[in-house]
Amino acid sequence: MRWLSARTLVSQHGVPKSGLWKGFSGAPTAAKAAVGCLAPFLFLGLALAQGLVLPFEGPRGYTLAQAFAEGLKAPPPTLLALLLPEPPWRDGYELTGGLYSRAGARLAREITGADWVLLGREEERGLRLFLAGKEGVKEGLFAHPAVAWLWLQKEGLAPRFSALPAPKGDEARLRALARGEDPDPLHQSALDLREGRGAGLLLGLLPERLLLFWQGRLPRAYGLLRLFAEGKREEALKEAEALLFGDALERTAAHLVLRALEDPRWPASARALKEAFPESPLAWEEASFAAFREGKGEEAKEALLQALRLRPDSWLYWTNLGWALYLTGDLPRAIRASERAVALNPNATAYYNLGLFRAIYGDYLGAKAAYDRALRLDEGEDFQEALKDLEARGEPLALFFRAYLAERTGLEAKALYRAFLEAHPRHPAALAARRALARLEGGELRLFLEKLTLIPGDLEARPFRAGEAVFPEVRLEGRPYLLRAPLESRLFREGKEVGRAEKPLGFPPLTAGLKEVAPALTLPEPGRYTLEVRYGEARALVPLEVGPPSLARRLYALGLTPKDLSGTPLLTPKEALGPEGERLLLERTLEALKEAAPLATSPSLTAPLPKGPYQGKSVQEILKNPSPDLVRAFYEHVLENPEALGENDVVNAFVEWLLGP
Repeated sequence: MRWLSARTLVSQHGVPKSGLWKGFSGAPTAAKAAVGCLAPFLFLGLALAQGLVLPFEGPRGYTLAQAFAEGLKAPPPTLLALLLPEPPWRDGYELTGGLYSRAGARLAREITGADWVLLGREEERGLRLFLAGKEGVKEGLFAHPAVAWLWLQKEGLAPRFSALPAPKGDEARLRALARGEDPDPLHQSALDLREGRGAGLLLGLLPERLLLFWQGRLPRAYGLLRLFAEGKREEALKEAEALLFGDALERTAAHLVLRALEDPRWPASARALKEAFPESPLAWEEASFAAFREGKGEEAKEALLQALRLRPDSWLYWTNLGWALYLTGDLPRAIRASERAVALNPNATAYYNLGLFRAIYGDYLGAKAAYDRALRLDEGEDFQEALKDLEARGEPLALFFRAYLAERTGLEAKALYRAFLEAHPRHPAALAARRALARLEGGELRLFLEKLTLIPGDLEARPFRAGEAVFPEVRLEGRPYLLRAPLESRLFREGKEVGRAEKPLGFPPLTAGLKEVAPALTLPEPGRYTLEVRYGEARALVPLEVGPPSLARRLYALGLTPKDLSGTPLLTPKEALGPEGERLLLERTLEALKEAAPLATSPSLTAPLPKGPYQGKSVQEILKNPSPDLVRAFYEHVLENPEALGENDVVNAFVEWLLGP
C-alpha cells in the first residue's frame, strides 16, 4: 500500500518552548521609541479581558493587530506573542494546519481560556481574519481592514457605529517588544510570568487559564503528553480515554497518544476527531489513515478531499489521495493527484505510485520516467512496498517493472525478466528485457580490502595483537549495481574457522559503489590467521600475524590518550599502534611521574599511605622512583575502569589510584 503515514506525532516534552513568533520578528535592530498607545491597555478590567487578539501575519501585522485590539478593548497582541503556548504535541500548531487557520484559532482559544480569539493574515487580496468563539470558528477575507471591522460589528464583537482605530506605533518596535527586547513594565510582567515570578500587572488583564499555564497548572492535554513522554503507558492510556470526549485540544492529544501507542481504539478515535474538530486537516488525515488501514479507499478519498480543502498545498495529502483514488478504481484522477503531489514536492512514494498507475495503463515510457525518478529519490526505504504493489498486479508491464526495480535495487532480477519474456515475447518492452538480461549476465561484484583498523575510520593497525578486534574497511563495486547481500567476515587458523560475523547492507537504489566496514572479529591469541571478507561471490583474503597484547594499543582502542601534566599526549597515534608502543608508553609514563614528584608537597601526598600494597610509602616517594611493574598495574586498572583515566592526565590519575577510594 503506497500511502505515507503520519510524522512522529507526540512531543517529547510536556511544556512547549516559547518563541512562537520568531518567524515574524521584523527588522534585526528594533527602534527604541516609546509606544504611548500601549498605556491604555494597562487599565483594562477583568470584564474586558476575556477576548484576545493575536499578532497578525504580514508586513504590517503587529500595527494592524494592535489597532483591532484597541478597538475591541483587548490586551496588547505583543503580550500574546510572548505568552501564547504551543500545543503539547510535536510541531505544535503546524501539525494541525498552522496557527493562522481555523484550527489554529480554535486551539488558541481553548489553550488560553479566552471567550474569543481573533487572528489574521495579510494576503494579496486583502486581510483574512479568523474569529474563534463559543459557537465555533468563522473566517472572512476583506479587501480593507475597515470592512473587516464592519464584519466584527455584525458579529457583535465590535461596538456598533464605531470606527476601527488608526494603526499607531512603529512596527519594528512592536516586534521588538514581542521578542522581549527593551520591555515596558507590562511586557516585563509577561517575561517575569514566563520565568515563574508571578503574574504582576497581568493579573485580571489576561484569561485565568493562560496565567495558570505559566504558573505550572497545565491543561490536562499537556499532562497527558507528559505521561507519554515519561513512558508511563498505562497512565497515559487511562488519561487519554478520559479526554476522548473533551474539547478539540484534549481530543487531539488523546488521539495522538492512542495512535503513537498503537492502541486498537485509534481508528475509532480518528473518525470521532474529524467530527468534533472538522477545522483540523490533521483530523481528516488521521481518518484517512484509519480508512487505509481497513482498505476503505472511498472513505480515505473523502477524508483526504476534506483535508485538502483546508490545506490545498499539502503534497502529503495529494500523494495519499492518489493512492485512495487508485483503490477506488479511478486511475485517471489517481494519476492527476500523484502528478500534483510531485509538482508540490518530488517524493519517492508519489513517483512510485505514478509509475504503477501508468504501467497499469500500458504507458511504458511514462511509467519508466516515473520509476526512474522514484529510484533517484528513494533513500532505500520505499522500493520494497513498490515491488509489492507491482506483484499484486497482472498487467504485462507490472511484471516488467518488477524486474526493472529489482535490478536497480540489488535484488534478483534475472528470473523476473525471463518470466516476462516467456509470457510476453512480442511485447514492446521485450527488447528492453533482453538487453537487461544481457547486462546482468555480464555483471560482476568486486570487493577491495582498503585497510584493517582497531577503530572504524581510523589508521591502518597491522600487525595486530591478541585480544584486539579487527575492523576490515572495504570498497564494494557492482556492475550494473550492487547486490543486496550481507557483508561477511571469517577468521581461520590452520584451515579451521574460529570466528564468523555478518551484517546486512543498506543502501539506496542505483548504488554501484560503496565503502563499508565489515563486521569486526576478535583475535583470540597470538599466532597466524587468515581473515576472509566476503560479499556475494566476491571475497578478499589477508594473512595476519598476531603478537602478544599491547597496553598502548588496548588503551588506543578504548579511545584513551595518556597525557602528561601539561596535557601533551605521551604517544602519537602512530607510536601507540607501532611495535614499540608499549615500551614507549611505560618509559614516558615513568618520566612524567618522576617530573611531577617535586610538585607533590601537600600533606596527603607526603604522608605514608595507611593501607594497600604500598603501605608505609608516601605518594611523593613512589613518584620519585616508580617501577615499570607499578605503572603496568596502573594501566591494567585503567583498562578495567576507563573512567579512572578519562580526560585526566596520567599523573593525577596515577595519584588518585594510589590514594584509593
